[in-house]
Amino acid sequence: MMWRSLLGASRPACRSSLVPSASSTTMRRFVPHLGRQLLLMLLLTAIAPNLAAAQAPKGPPPPSVIVDVARERDVSQQQSYTGRIEAIDKVAIRARIAGFIKSRGFEEGAEVAKDHVLFEIEKEPFEAALALAEANLANAQAALILAQATFDRTTPLAERGTASQATLDDARSKLSQAQANLKAQEANVVKARIDLSYTTIRAPMHGATGRAAYALGEYVSPTSNPLVTLVRQDPVYVAFPIPQRDLLQVRREGRNADSVLVRLRLPDGSTYAHDGTIRFAEVVGNPGTDTVTIRAQVPNPERLLVDQQIVGVTVVAKKPERKLVISQAALMLDQKGASVLVVTKERKIENRRVEVGEQLGPDIVVSNGLTEGDEVVIDGHQKVRPGVVVNAHRSTDKPAAATR
Repeated sequence: MMWRSLLGASRPACRSSLVPSASSTTMRRFVPHLGRQLLLMLLLTAIAPNLAAAQAPKGPPPPSVIVDVARERDVSQQQSYTGRIEAIDKVAIRARIAGFIKSRGFEEGAEVAKDHVLFEIEKEPFEAALALAEANLANAQAALILAQATFDRTTPLAERGTASQATLDDARSKLSQAQANLKAQEANVVKARIDLSYTTIRAPMHGATGRAAYALGEYVSPTSNPLVTLVRQDPVYVAFPIPQRDLLQVRREGRNADSVLVRLRLPDGSTYAHDGTIRFAEVVGNPGTDTVTIRAQVPNPERLLVDQQIVGVTVVAKKPERKLVISQAALMLDQKGASVLVVTKERKIENRRVEVGEQLGPDIVVSNGLTEGDEVVIDGHQKVRPGVVVNAHRSTDKPAAATR
């Protein structure tokens, strides 16, 4: 009945058009309600696409990575080697005369000045020998005086014929013997004085003493082992072998010892505070290792360097060069070599092969594959792959959540 009313179905003719029927009353009540339903349906149809779009799930955001910028900086060319500290002067102190050690004038391991008394050997036998030599010298001097007087008297007598020629020859011979004996006795006195001076053993230079090999009262002689070793500690040498190819390259480039300096790395990994200078290059190569030994002189005021100590040696050019560097954290290594992940202008990842040079602390030199200003990934490598769009952050404003 409802739809018939909506479609204008015929009403009974017996009803007057002026009197509302039940069906017409119902239609008048239904029409406003139907209009509201149609309006609601139209509104729902219009906003349904927007609601669907709003309720549709969104894709994941681009991964975040930390990047560093390839930049140029002044770099001093350098090469690293392994060297050994050598004392410039190292003296084994020996006894030069035989005798018993009377005293020792140093503490083992202490530094002593030049001419400091190290040992004293008993003097009495040598003082007696000197006194005897001086007495013999005086006797020789008296004998020479007598021989000279005899010769002086005999000579005019022989000229007048009152003395034979044999007597003159004998006087001349005794004079020559007395003169020779005097020289011998003078030499004995000098030797006795030298031997007496050897009873006091002094330091020939400023240096540090080693362990004393003999105790007080022990007998020593020139054939004994060294009494102690004295080592000069400042400055010292550092000797290190370099390959022949490195030496050839340096010489072809026309560089000399004045164009480089030598830096040391101590056994604990720290850098030594004083730089050294090259003093000597061996003229004969080592056939077993094809190397040439270089020796540099290094100050040692704090006594941190010890004879025969092994240290790292870096030869650094004094004049720096401009080179492109990146953080070592950006470097990836595989069987084909080194590569980095570069963030392009479109914010996409690109895998690029590079050639690298020497390491400079946290940085490394790049000789080929990058240009200044390129952004390379240093954190977040595992979250990206070539072609992926990323959200890049400079290392200076690194977000806390970024991980590698």
